Amino acid sequence: MNFAIIVILLGAVIQFVLDISIRKTDEKISDTDGIIPYRWFWVIAVIFGILLEVFVKVPTYKYIGLGVLLTLVFGVKSIFQWKYIRSSQKHITSLCMMALSIIVTIVYILI
Repeated sequence: MNFAIIVILLGAVIQFVLDISIRKTDEKISDTDGIIPYRWFWVIAVIFGILLEVFVKVPTYKYIGLGVLLTLVFGVKSIFQWKYIRSSQKHITSLCMMALSIIVTIVYILI
């Protein structure tokens, strides 16, 4: 579990730095028409995360599932940001975080 906490904290710091350096405006998805499907996406992602924590008992599979979940979350987030708030360039941050989560998951699998 320590590995997951370290990865999440490191990812949060990297996303914060990227968000400050890349974003052009302070637009949010909640200010657009995309809030309803975006909110449903987060509900489904949280349910999947809870099911992953409850039913997967092998730590290796749990971390791989967490990596897949993070990849999907950042991928869908970047699609919503690209579609609804394209001018803010926030989707680039989400794409970078998606690539980072893919790399971390692959490295964890190979180790």
